[in-house]
Amino acid sequence: MNVVAVCGFGILAAVLCVIVRRINPESALGISVCAGVLILIAAVGMLSPSIDAMNELSEQAGLDADIVKVLFKALAVCYITTLSADCARDAGETALGSKLEFAGRAAVTVISLPVFMSLAQLVTDLLQ
Repeated sequence: MNVVAVCGFGILAAVLCVIVRRINPESALGISVCAGVLILIAAVGMLSPSIDAMNELSEQAGLDADIVKVLFKALAVCYITTLSADCARDAGETALGSKLEFAGRAAVTVISLPVFMSLAQLVTDLLQ
């Protein structure tokens, strides 16, 4: 699926949400969430060649595979957190959206901890 089709689907879903929201606001939220999930799935599909290329480049550069895994996990957490926070904001829960973003930042910090630890060990070894 190309980006034009994804954007067209997104615009169509937005127009549908505006129309349905007048009649039944709960259904409009459901349409919005479903459309967001479908767009996310399409976006992940579009990212597949990039992920393969990044894996190949990291192997050629001799990077540790765990570091690349951490990068992809953090990226996935960011995308999922943004989608969730935006859905909460669409539902009128801006405070909940902010809390979801904070939880995503905390998750990225925890996921990144092994990389920071290995970096600190490398710096310590170089200084000695």
